[in-house]
Order: sequence, then structure tokens, then C-alpha cells
Amino acid sequence: MKKKIGLLLACLIMSINVNAAVINFGPVSAGGSGPDISINNLVTPTATTSDATMTLNLNGDFNSSSEYVDISIDGFSLGRVFDNVTTNDAFNFSGDSGNQATSTLTGTAIISQAVFAGLISDGFLNLFFATSPNVDCCGVVKHLSGTITFNEVSAVPLPAALFMFAPALLGLMGLRRKFKA
Repeated sequence: MKKKIGLLLACLIMSINVNAAVINFGPVSAGGSGPDISINNLVTPTATTSDATMTLNLNGDFNSSSEYVDISIDGFSLGRVFDNVTTNDAFNFSGDSGNQATSTLTGTAIISQAVFAGLISDGFLNLFFATSPNVDCCGVVKHLSGTITFNEVSAVPLPAALFMFAPALLGLMGLRRKFKA
């Protein structure tokens, strides 16, 4: 009997599928003094089984503690980058310092599964990048792009789910007969 219940649970578990999801954003650019950049309504799956990794590519007027970017996703702050302080953000930019638009810098940040699941539960993400007022020359923000990767939960299509669920259902019917007899 324990083997049959185990088989039933295995069949039910196999009817769920986990796939890698990638959300791309950008490239965008912005001019002016201290521009804010919003990327809204990125369509997402609504469930995740893993932490999310955000990869951010930035090129612009970032070279001192007064030239920085505050980053948030749906109001959840990922901190301040390019201010020469490595402890106030989730990203791993080298030394957390910009380079006055000489090249595109790339950094990654990890967003815990518990937090990210809440952010994507409505099926959309809104990204916000607020630059400091001193970001005002050299193309300001020449390039901003990136990805967010995570494992999404998706149901197995009905024919496959039915194929896996039918033996479990038949097993339960057999158990029922056995106990009635």
C-alpha cells in the first residue's frame, strides 16, 4: 500500500514542470540632468521556484560619489550603484564605481525567491532607475539594459498530465476495491 501511495505522489509531482525564464529589458538611454528611467509592465510568469538573478548593463555619466543610480523593482529597492560604497546595494559591480561613460559596466544582483515571488505574483514587473542630479554630461545614460532570470513553475500540458495522472487514479481505485473486500 505504501508503494502505491508513493507512486501516486510521484505521478502528481511530475505533473508540474519547472522551466528557466528570462525577462529582457532595454536597451534604453536618457538625457538631461539626473534623468529617471522607468521600464513598465514587463510580462512575467506568476510563480517561481528559485532566486532571481538580475544582470544590469550600464554606461553613462557615473564617476563619483555624487553620480549614482538608485534601482528598484515594483518599489523593492536593490540599492544605490556607482557611489563607491559596496555595502548599500545588491549588485557586484567592481568597487561600485562608475567610469564616466568610457565603457558599459555589468553587474548582477540576487533577489531571494520569497521576495521575487511576491513581485511577480500579478504577472508584471516595473523597473525604476533614478539617477542623481549630478548625472548631467557625457551622454548621461548612454545604455541601460539587462535580464532577470529565474525558474518558473508551469503546469504540464493536459495530455501529458492526464497520461501521468491516469495510472495514479487507477491505483487509487484498486486500493478502494481492496479495502472494500
